[in-house]
Amino acid sequence: MTEQKRKLPQVSNIQNLGRLGIFNVQSLDIKFNNGQERKYYRLHAAHDAVTVIAVDQDHLLLIEEYSAGTLNYELGFVRGGIDDNEQLLVAAARELGEEVGYKAQLLTHLTSFYNSTGYQTAQMHVVVATGLTPLAQMLEGDEPEPLTIVRWPLAELDTLIAQGLFRDSRNLVALYAFRDYYNSGKLQPALTNSVEL
Repeated sequence: MTEQKRKLPQVSNIQNLGRLGIFNVQSLDIKFNNGQERKYYRLHAAHDAVTVIAVDQDHLLLIEEYSAGTLNYELGFVRGGIDDNEQLLVAAARELGEEVGYKAQLLTHLTSFYNSTGYQTAQMHVVVATGLTPLAQMLEGDEPEPLTIVRWPLAELDTLIAQGLFRDSRNLVALYAFRDYYNSGKLQPALTNSVEL
């Protein structure tokens, strides 16, 4: 059966209402094909972000980082924004160096997704980093305090999902995608596609 393409609603009057950190709050008027009209609001980010799943031999390198949303230290993957005119894999390599002090011999773009299609415009890109070696010195990042590195066994991926402080939906989506990739046997620490900073 051929899927018929739906006609998109009409979008007009996109206005910037103000800036909150990395987001511009925008309003937009939408007229649907049945004549209904609504005002929507969204967070417009100038840049996408990257999540890096760092695989160090038979472990994942996770970080503990303070989160203002939960007012607690949360466990997750290396993550950060993509800078102006920065390529995806270069951003992944930079964040890996800033947050855990490693460089990768292979960076593989695994998948991309939206944090919330209802009100955010930026995408999150998931990258797997393998062939890790420590840097002589960590790259300087924008973290307010040093991050705690947690080594998690690859053999215990399913227990990570149930871990009480691994609860950010972006980390969960990345973990599910990585688990499928890992179980498929495609993960290999090849020595190509290195990104130099």
